[in-house]
Amino acid sequence: MAKRISIIIAVNDAREDDLAIPLSSINNQMGIDFRDVEVILVDNGQYRLRDVNQFKLFKNIEVRYENPKNVLSWEEALEEGVSVATGDFVMFMGPDGLLNQTSVIQTFSTVADQNPTAEVLTGLVLEQDMTRTRITEYKVGRDFMTARGRWFKRSFLNQRSLHWQVSGKYSDELYSRLVNSLSQSDIEVNEIAYAQFMSRDIRSEVIAPMPVTVNVEQINMLIQYFETLRTLHPKIYIDEFAKTCVRYYTLIKEVPEIERARVDQAFRLLVQHNADIWSNVQVMVDHLKLTDQNPKAPWVKEQQLFNDYIQTLSKFTKTRN
Repeated sequence: MAKRISIIIAVNDAREDDLAIPLSSINNQMGIDFRDVEVILVDNGQYRLRDVNQFKLFKNIEVRYENPKNVLSWEEALEEGVSVATGDFVMFMGPDGLLNQTSVIQTFSTVADQNPTAEVLTGLVLEQDMTRTRITEYKVGRDFMTARGRWFKRSFLNQRSLHWQVSGKYSDELYSRLVNSLSQSDIEVNEIAYAQFMSRDIRSEVIAPMPVTVNVEQINMLIQYFETLRTLHPKIYIDEFAKTCVRYYTLIKEVPEIERARVDQAFRLLVQHNADIWSNVQVMVDHLKLTDQNPKAPWVKEQQLFNDYIQTLSKFTKTRN
């Protein structure tokens, strides 16, 4: 029987009692037919689960246990899950995640029925954090740079050849950027779909939150992103690279002064790596200057500085190794 949703969880060395939290959040869903739900547990870490029979306590769900022969990264584990999934949609979870409300699957299923051409459904995410003074803080929002709280149509992933890749701390953003670039229908769902909780016993690695300030590791991920996108869809690749060059002018200002030289050097390498399409960046910049006269736009507010920035990047493309 075809499933509506396959929920894929990377174990990542978590223990049975740790996994009880995400599994119980699925088991406690209301207003759904659990025959439409598939839970795939990929035991990818160095240490195997000892007693998966414990999960039979969750009467509503049937846990499909995948035990790869070799140790896998969490990205490879999620990809393994997709390869065996049968659901119309797939959702990704880490051992430190849970469905935040008992109505998540029901709400997403309703939205999917109302939008039969949807390729992605994006809900809200709740993150738990702790300050240096041990005060717990919560943040809620919609984040398109993560796979958390999102349903992805499996046929869309297969048709577009979208796969999880290892890219340091930014694997989640890499995957999400590719999805965002290639999806033609991403429907927003007004439900806190995913909560990421803190635990001293679980490594917060699987689709974990990352710093939003641009940094060297993120730019290295962008090199991988553009290499992949160039292969998958050359036209979108050109547009996205041009947009990135324009946005970087503003983003670098948020980087601490002490780090800017390193970040600028990494971005210079990114530009050089894509030097063959630089003329498209110049076309976009010229178009923006003609069509967008917003006083806050950098080509309006800081016209000379922005022009100097574009000229500097242009010079980098001529020194490609």
